[in-house]
Amino acid sequence: MRRNDPQKQAPLFRDIFTGVGPSVIEALKQKGEAQHLAEGERLPPVSETAIRVESGLVKLAVTSDTRRLTVALFGPNDTICAPLFHTWNNDLFYVEAQEPTVVRLLPQHEVMEVASRDPELSRNIMRQLSWASWSLMNTIHMLTFYNLPQRVAQVLVNLAAMFGEPDEKGGLRIGLRFTQEELADLAGARRETLSTVLQDFREDDVLDLRYARIDIKDMNALVQIAGMEALPFLGDASSHNGGGHVKTSRKG
Repeated sequence: MRRNDPQKQAPLFRDIFTGVGPSVIEALKQKGEAQHLAEGERLPPVSETAIRVESGLVKLAVTSDTRRLTVALFGPNDTICAPLFHTWNNDLFYVEAQEPTVVRLLPQHEVMEVASRDPELSRNIMRQLSWASWSLMNTIHMLTFYNLPQRVAQVLVNLAAMFGEPDEKGGLRIGLRFTQEELADLAGARRETLSTVLQDFREDDVLDLRYARIDIKDMNALVQIAGMEALPFLGDASSHNGGGHVKTSRKG
C-alpha cells in the first residue's frame, strides 16, 4: 500500500501529544531512537516502547505461516501505544512500512514520566489504548458474524474515512494504492474470493475498479452493505486535523 498524495493526507488518528508543550515533545523525541524503514521492511521486535510514525505509512498485521490479517494503518504523527508494557514478537504480529518510513521508538519510562506530569498526555494514551481495544473487538465481530461482502464494504468505508478525497463525479477517490491481495488482508479474505465481491460491487454501480485503486461511486450504498459507518475514532480524526478525511452518512 502507498499513499497517492502524502502531503494532502493528515494523520489518521488523533495525535496523543495534542495539548502537550512543544519543548516537552522535543525532549521526549530526543530520548527515543529513530528507525528508517524501506518500503516492505518490518520493524524489529520492540519491548516497552511507544512507536511513533514521523513520516510514511505503516501497517500493523497479525500473521501465521500462510495467512495474515492487517488490523490497522498508521501515518505521520500517529503513535502505536500497545507495546508500552510488553514485548512484541514478529511471529505473532508485525509493523511493516508501506512506503519509505521513519518511526521513533519512545522508551516506556520516559513516556510514563511525562504522562505522570501531564494529565492531557495520560488521557490521550488511555484514549488511544481504548480505541485499539475497540477496534480489535470490532475486527473479531466482523470476522465472526459478517459475510464477505459486508466485510469488504466495512474495510472500504473505513479506508474512505482515512484517505477519501472527493472526485469530479461526486464520488470518492481513495488516496491509497493497493493490490487486491492487500485489500483481502484487510478484510480477512482470500484474493480469489475478494475479486468476485469487487466485481459484484462494480456491476451494482457502487464502485469503479482501476489499476491499484478503487473509486467509490455510491458511498451510501456501500455503508448500507457494510451495516455500519466508519469507525468512530476515524470520524473523530476528520474533525480536528484538517486533512482529506471524510465522514460517511448512512441512509435510513
